[in-house]
Amino acid sequence: MRRLQFIPASIVIALLAAASPLAAQPAKPKFAKAPGANLRDAIIWGAECRVDDNRGLAFGGCDQAADDGAAHTRILKAGQWVDIHEDLRKANPLQADHDKLCHTRDAIKDAKARVRFVFFEGAPSADQVKAIASDALPALKKAVTDLLDQGGTLNGYKPNELADRGKPAGQFVGSAQIELAHVVERLAEAAPSVEDVKALDAVQIAAERAAELLDCEPAPRALSPIVYDKKTKLFVLFGGDHLDYMTNDTWVFAPATNRWEQRHPKTAPPPRANHTLASNEDGKITLSGGFTHNNIDIWYMGPLYQLRDDGDWVYDIEQDTWTSKAGTAGIEPDQRAYRTGAFVPEFFMQGDKPDRAANEAKLKALPVNTWVVMNPPYKPRVNRDWGSACTDPDRDVLLRWSGGHCAHGGSDVPMYHYATNRWELTFPVEFPLGQCYSNTSYPGGFNFNRRPWVSGHTYKNFGYDPVDKLMVFTGHNPWSYLFDPAVGDWIGRTRKPNLMNYNGSFYTLTLCTAGQSLYAWCGQYGQSVGLTKWNAKDRNWDVVKVTGENLPGPECDHSGLAYDAKRDRLIFFPKKYSGALFAMDCKTNVLSKLTPAGSADAPRQIGFWRELAYLPDADWIVVAGSTLAAEGGENEVRPTLAYDCANNKWLSLTIGGPSPAGKGGRNVSQGTGYDAERGLIWATDTNSEVFVLRLDAANVTKKEL
Repeated sequence: MRRLQFIPASIVIALLAAASPLAAQPAKPKFAKAPGANLRDAIIWGAECRVDDNRGLAFGGCDQAADDGAAHTRILKAGQWVDIHEDLRKANPLQADHDKLCHTRDAIKDAKARVRFVFFEGAPSADQVKAIASDALPALKKAVTDLLDQGGTLNGYKPNELADRGKPAGQFVGSAQIELAHVVERLAEAAPSVEDVKALDAVQIAAERAAELLDCEPAPRALSPIVYDKKTKLFVLFGGDHLDYMTNDTWVFAPATNRWEQRHPKTAPPPRANHTLASNEDGKITLSGGFTHNNIDIWYMGPLYQLRDDGDWVYDIEQDTWTSKAGTAGIEPDQRAYRTGAFVPEFFMQGDKPDRAANEAKLKALPVNTWVVMNPPYKPRVNRDWGSACTDPDRDVLLRWSGGHCAHGGSDVPMYHYATNRWELTFPVEFPLGQCYSNTSYPGGFNFNRRPWVSGHTYKNFGYDPVDKLMVFTGHNPWSYLFDPAVGDWIGRTRKPNLMNYNGSFYTLTLCTAGQSLYAWCGQYGQSVGLTKWNAKDRNWDVVKVTGENLPGPECDHSGLAYDAKRDRLIFFPKKYSGALFAMDCKTNVLSKLTPAGSADAPRQIGFWRELAYLPDADWIVVAGSTLAAEGGENEVRPTLAYDCANNKWLSLTIGGPSPAGKGGRNVSQGTGYDAERGLIWATDTNSEVFVLRLDAANVTKKEL
């Protein structure tokens, strides 16, 4: 590839700064709590400013019913709010350029995810170069060409309103194109580095910022107030929370022409949200307060935000200047302030490079019949309670989707790489503001990046489809949401059938991968019990007509579902064990009752069946999330319960090491996955610690119950 001229160092620094957190906050911040939202409202966290019945502007917030998650521009007409977003798009001569650039940005984001994935897989350098050449370079090379074409178009506009917005956007695009070309050159010859991924971050953000300059309205945001100035007859908007970052951009809206204009003052207040704006009625407005991210530390139910305690700021609309009443110096406008630490992907890329060979050697040397703590070097935060995990065998990772209620409330799905003992975070964490820690009151619908929020808890309401190679999440109504591990992001949603669409569905929907199928056990606390099967071709759920015995109902953690691969059947573990399990033949859909041999006393102790692992070599279903009481006292190992599929009987296993079920014998925050390639059971807990077990059925200490 022909080498292009290097991007100036000042531009590289500016691009990387845009992708990096801003300066640290004071050592002793004043913590803040985001306001809660009324989730009965379609639009939450938005802003409205009414002047009279025919003059008003509403913008921002999440529209829980919208396909893009955003509440767009609305104006008042005869006292009614009217959405004019489509009219603004049609009237914007740069909208087509914006849409093309967004498409290129998405291609860069997805290719970046593939590059980062190769980095975390830690294969030999030659293998990494080969993987990048097939998985990422074609898309990145096309993006280089697309950026070159788009930059030429934007820089070619003649002096007028198009040039006023097009040329600045073209400068971003041109810089991004040059930097991306250099990354492509490096990746063609060497394994990806942390610097390569950071450069791709900067290129992606540069493309996003260029696209924002071309759009018909500001980028989506939350808790960003609007104020009207009588002198200039303009509405003013500043900053807000994009939920993954906060910004400090300045916009005005002219009701006479129904047009937005992005302003570019020399300096501006630092990024913030939940501030106040007040009109001075003299062509100036005053900004007060607000909050930014708490980057000092976040503990269990700890504060996610801290106050912007920097006094008042005054914006002169006609002069396009911001001035601090406290004499504080402003910063560059149009910046992004991301969280830091374990809430951004780069945190997990620090330290030694992932080393597949070294870790695989460690796994091969694992002692048998003993839980081993893997202690990955960097772990996700905060606590991930009352949820599970599932294995993606196609990419050799464990997908962790857990939290809600008083635990982690983000939209992220961390991926644990079995091969290298490393957690990967695929995008900056987004929190649902004041809904965090709010029992089960989490928003529905998409956020601004078309990602769903965690449900009140996730329990087992998600699973992996091996045909589509996607994780399917069913805990919100009326949608199933799709997470694609290949690009490390949520990619869409599809409607659930009525059988899966009921209040509190996240409590009971229980998913299980069965061969090349994904099933969902449905039931509204014993009512409308049934079974559905994922249709990968149409990306929807088909209701399964189960015959034979009556299907019991699922409930939260208390019931379990596993797949017996040798007999191609699902095994249902009911909430209250009374001597029977249930098995459904996946070919005939006939349900039969199983009465396992052995005492029923031990399985009656298990009130937590959620985390199960089928071991094909042993032909056992191991109860991984709960253990039995120790017979000889609390100092002895708590036995592990297993169901012997071939002989239809219960077994008690003695497994050494620190069990992920914990000292109390029950871990509702455990996620379990079976690694068929290595014959290992994996588990993770609320603190993202990772446990692994090589179970040797022939030599494990066991007894029949």
